[in-house]
Order: sequence, then structure tokens, then C-alpha cells
Amino acid sequence: MRKLLFIAGVFVYTSSFGQGKTLWDVEMVRVKDGQSAAYEKAWKSHIVKFHNGDDKRFAEEIMSGSNGGNILIFTGPYALAELDQDKPNAAAHGSDFDMNVSPFIASFTQEGTYRWVDTLSYNSSMQAGKFITTNYHLKPGKGSDFRAEIKKALVINTKIKSPSSYNTYEKMWGGSSPSIVIVTHLKDGFKQLDNAFTPMTQDFKNAYIQEYGQAAWDKRQNLLPEIMTSWETYISKARGDLSSATK
Repeated sequence: MRKLLFIAGVFVYTSSFGQGKTLWDVEMVRVKDGQSAAYEKAWKSHIVKFHNGDDKRFAEEIMSGSNGGNILIFTGPYALAELDQDKPNAAAHGSDFDMNVSPFIASFTQEGTYRWVDTLSYNSSMQAGKFITTNYHLKPGKGSDFRAEIKKALVINTKIKSPSSYNTYEKMWGGSSPSIVIVTHLKDGFKQLDNAFTPMTQDFKNAYIQEYGQAAWDKRQNLLPEIMTSWETYISKARGDLSSATK
């Protein structure tokens, strides 16, 4: 089974985007059994020492699936030019992490680097602390088809003034396993996922058919199996207590 890609929580920090800084590194931490309190104490101390300046970290907890309880750590936003700069405290940072944080970690997985795509995102500045994230693994050469469909949805959401909010990210250097991630902000919490709280579904369908035609709508319903190798969805919540200060 594919690893669960995290990419959700930091989107509460959308105000950080700008000036060409659109990249995020994503890591997933599984804490050793019975060591959650010790890990959190050590990680908070590490944050205070090294990540309350420009080099920030943001945390999120996965709440569903086989990765439930794991912590996602986001680094960013940053621009590629920053990779050309050596960090003067890199040795001290690595030593502190290895000595004080890593003893409580069962596994630490690099999930990849992702680029926020403004033109594929809708109402992206909405603030939320809970999210639903879907990671779409694309068949080679099918990215343009999926992007085109996302843009159509954006047009319709704008037209019907949908209250929804989502950010879209593309995996950098995906090679033969490209992926696009869509993170939906749940302003009213997980109750939004109940059918009774799903807004404007019929309005979206009607407006889509009016704009693009019934044939386009029918194609949309069967699109994912045609252009994806797989996809997975999970819910998560922001862990501000394990994140860098934002001010």
C-alpha cells in the first residue's frame, strides 16, 4: 500500500504564502508506544531552540486510517533559491534532534516536497484547524487532464459562490509516481462531512451541466479510475502546540 501522504495542516498558515515561497517539505513521525508525552516535551523544546525564527515547523495529527495518531511535520514555505544557502546552525540543530527528540521516535519518513498551486486552489485563505486531505496518484501523462477538471470545478464553485475552501499541491520531482494533493478546510469541523452539512452539491451539478454540458458531467463521474493509479483520503487536525510561533 502506498504511504499516506500528508499535506494538510499547514494550510491553516496560508498567510505565509507569497514572494515566491510556495514549497513545503513533509515528514511523518510515528512516536514509540507510551512515549507521546516525552516526545512532545522534547519536540517543543527543539522548536523553541531552532524553529521560532525564519525556519519554521508546523505540525498536524492524522486522525484516520492506518496512520492515525502519526504526526505530520511541515517545513516552509520556502523558495528553491533558499536551498543554495547553508544554515549556520545545521550541526547544532541535527545534534539536538538526534540526542533529545529521536529517542522517542519509532519511524521518521520523508514524504516529499510539494508546491502550492494558486491557480488550482479555491477560497484558500479560509482559516481552519481541521481538514480532509486526498492524495491522488496520477498515471503518467494524465496530470493535464486532472488539472483541467480542477479548473472547471473552480469556475463552478466561484459561480455558485460555494462556501467551501481548498488548497491544491503538486509533488515536486515525482518521477514515475506524480501526485496532486487537495486539502479541504473544515471551518465548522468534521461535522461538515456529514451529508446534512454538505452544501450546494446539487447546485454544483446543475451549474456544471449548464456550463459544460451533460456529457462533460458524465465524464467527470468516471474520471478518477481513468487517470489515477490510486488515491487515499484522511482527516487531520492542526497541532498548534507542536508548531512554531506564527508571530
